[in-house]
Amino acid sequence: MLIRNILYIVGALLLLTFPAKSQDLDSLMAKRDTSLISREQIELQLEIAYAISATDIRGALVCAKRALNEAEEIASIRWSAEAKLAIGRFYDFLGVNEEAAVYLMESYTSFVELGDSIKQAATLTHIGNTYFYLNQFDQAQKKFTLVSEYGRALNDTSLIISGLNATAAVYGNTGKMDSALILFKEAHALSREFGSLSQEILAYYNMGDVYLYSGRRTQALKVFEDLENYYNLKQNSPKHLSSLYNSMTKAYLEKGNIEMARLYSDKELEALKENMRLTEYQEYFLHQYRIDSMEHHPDEALAHYIRYKNLSDSLNTASFKERMANLEIYFDMKSKESQIEQLTLDNQFKDFKIRQKRLINYGYVALSFLMLTIVFLVIRSYRKIKEKNRLLEKHQANLKAAQQQLVQSEKMASIGTLTAGIAHEINNPLNFISGGLGIVNEIQNKADWKGNEKEKEKCGTALKMAYDGLERAVGIVKALMTFSHKGGSKVVESDLHEIIDNTLMFLKSRISNEIQIIKQYDLDTRVPLYPEKIHQLVINLLDNAIFAVNQEPSQAKIIRISTGRRASGFFITFSNSGPPIEKEHIKQLFDPFFTTKDPGEGTGLGLSICYTLVEEHHGKIKVENTPDGVRFNVFIPLKQKKN
Repeated sequence: MLIRNILYIVGALLLLTFPAKSQDLDSLMAKRDTSLISREQIELQLEIAYAISATDIRGALVCAKRALNEAEEIASIRWSAEAKLAIGRFYDFLGVNEEAAVYLMESYTSFVELGDSIKQAATLTHIGNTYFYLNQFDQAQKKFTLVSEYGRALNDTSLIISGLNATAAVYGNTGKMDSALILFKEAHALSREFGSLSQEILAYYNMGDVYLYSGRRTQALKVFEDLENYYNLKQNSPKHLSSLYNSMTKAYLEKGNIEMARLYSDKELEALKENMRLTEYQEYFLHQYRIDSMEHHPDEALAHYIRYKNLSDSLNTASFKERMANLEIYFDMKSKESQIEQLTLDNQFKDFKIRQKRLINYGYVALSFLMLTIVFLVIRSYRKIKEKNRLLEKHQANLKAAQQQLVQSEKMASIGTLTAGIAHEINNPLNFISGGLGIVNEIQNKADWKGNEKEKEKCGTALKMAYDGLERAVGIVKALMTFSHKGGSKVVESDLHEIIDNTLMFLKSRISNEIQIIKQYDLDTRVPLYPEKIHQLVINLLDNAIFAVNQEPSQAKIIRISTGRRASGFFITFSNSGPPIEKEHIKQLFDPFFTTKDPGEGTGLGLSICYTLVEEHHGKIKVENTPDGVRFNVFIPLKQKKN
């Protein structure tokens, strides 16, 4: 059930988005008049349904169906659509996907006819959920993409966040974990800036679930524990509790901690008693089966597996509607309906007195307040639109940059695998050539060249050319192997300046007296890194800088090396006074075999190897033109992950 509870939580959140007046249940019930059918009474009926959905989803479904019947009696397209949307939401929450899809599609058609874009977007989210639960991910993705488009068109940040979460859920269930994590992080940051606690909780939980289902259980548990301890879900979002405990049970099971798995499984059951969700019950029974099996309780394990299997079969067959129509559920629904009707009758007199008092005492005040509210809302809406546009532009730019970084990383990983194979295949024939040249050289030395000195000289020249070519080919293969090599060394607390100075000594023969090396070392501590890889990185970047400054004979030849500390890591910069890089070449600079040097002067692998070495440190490398030449910036985090 990978990340499926994400969309369940999205649905739970959207249950609370009905655009009604914020009033308590008693006040709503007092206004309900069952003897009257009108648009106002239908709206009130739906307000009651949404108000009780947090604690009584079945009673909410009964109220919504009664509202639909009344809306059809007065032939109101608007309120029929609203009622069908509510029914579809409640069925979606219960896990009755087929019924949910029917009502939601009818509701969406009506909102299109009415031209209500906001309601179209909300309905599309739930339609996408139903396709998602039926494993029709392509259809779900289309619906969620439309939701995001509605959000951008309407400048509605909440809709954009919902679209990001839902799209990421599809990615997670289709194996695109990295892409899912990027979108969830984007949704989390946007939720915090937008000030939506419920959507912030949802996005953070989603990140934990991605870690869990991609095998990073420790990171997942850290997120889940944050949600449990600091976000206080029991108070702020009780509907999320069963999903959170379900994920924590799974994480502890996979870590082999049976005691903690049983603890959170019990907590999940208590949460489900408060907010029933059939798909969550299915996961609960499966976890109980695994716990009992690991604790060697075969009878209990078998009983839980049978319950899991029966529920799983019922949720994945077209006969689920008939199973939902069993006496126990419908009797309960009818009982709730009778209770609501009784409460309505008891409060009719109170309703009359409230309306009379409101009309007499607050009529003129309400009109004045309404005018002031309209002016205030217009001003506030204008300001919010400007702020949302600014936030959207900022986050779209961040998302684009993250996507470009992901594409570059995937490209380099693929090319690394390819070059490793090529280098291996080329190395074998080079060994044969080397052996053959050795034999030829041995024969040449033993041969009697008396009287054939010119032929001997020609033969020696030919052998030297062959050895030079062989040496160059071997150098290319070594560069390829360095480019494609991953790991092989350990992180060591090292003196970065000592590595740089040793490298300068190594390259001393290539640094002429005309080249001025300026060092600005501001890093005052040892740092964790792979010494061999940093050594290779510095060699390649210095070699590139030496070549660059020699291209401008008439200018001062200056190479600057700077180091320093940032909040989360350290940096190294290599600046040179050479010619600027062509703008169209900057994006290709780290691609393997790309070079601006003349044939025979370079393999095109030096900077691509640098990119790989920095990636293995989980850092970033960038290049930019400056007024004085070119600068390479390398940033490496202080906390190194295991490769």
